[in-house]
Amino acid sequence: MFEELLSKKLPEIPDDIKATIDKRNSIILTPFADKNELLTNKELMTQAGYGFFDDKGHGLAAMYCPMPGITIEMIQWWFWWHPQADVRYQIWFPGAHKTISFDKKNADYYTQKKMPEFHPSTVNYPKERVGDMTTTCKLQFCAPEDAGFSKKLMEENDIAFILFAHVGIKNLFSHTEMAHIFKKTDDGLFMYSRFWMGESLKNSFLRKKLITDNTLRGMAEHCCIEYRNLVEILPDLYKKYGNG
Repeated sequence: MFEELLSKKLPEIPDDIKATIDKRNSIILTPFADKNELLTNKELMTQAGYGFFDDKGHGLAAMYCPMPGITIEMIQWWFWWHPQADVRYQIWFPGAHKTISFDKKNADYYTQKKMPEFHPSTVNYPKERVGDMTTTCKLQFCAPEDAGFSKKLMEENDIAFILFAHVGIKNLFSHTEMAHIFKKTDDGLFMYSRFWMGESLKNSFLRKKLITDNTLRGMAEHCCIEYRNLVEILPDLYKKYGNG
């Protein structure tokens, strides 16, 4: 099964999304401090593209992905299951996803035979290509409330789950705040994402070097492809390997 998924044709970026991510400042720039607007403002839920807040390397990438037939149980299982082996990470985005590991302190969580209760605070180290840059990242996940998202607004607006992480280059520095927001729909979920790139990087020289049009556009494109591919492969994977 894995060999087949590694050679599977990847979804293409839809034409309407391609048109918006090919140009700078094609989205509403929501500052990280105003992140809760994403839970209530419907216009922000269907944004795709990128932009800069200023000329100092603070940027925002946005993407969305309809997820018919996908449940929160599947999503939480996926984020427990795939960090356990490189090939599981690779089938998510063949060619762009290279390797993955988890922090040793999370071993008891990831090595159980069946998925335990979902743990929102873990650390993963994925190596991936985004745009023309390949790096080993550090994803430090945490509960959305700890990042400042309102649990009350989530409940009032049918937000079933938020996957939040502080993102950095492995053991060097953090640079981005990432949120994947999963809203309930009649036929599954609707995910929309934000990457506040440069938000947690204090060095202005590094921000200008790292947070460019290419990295912001590459992040939007990467997110678009990997999550649309996940929609296609996750139901069968969950049926075969999951707890469902």
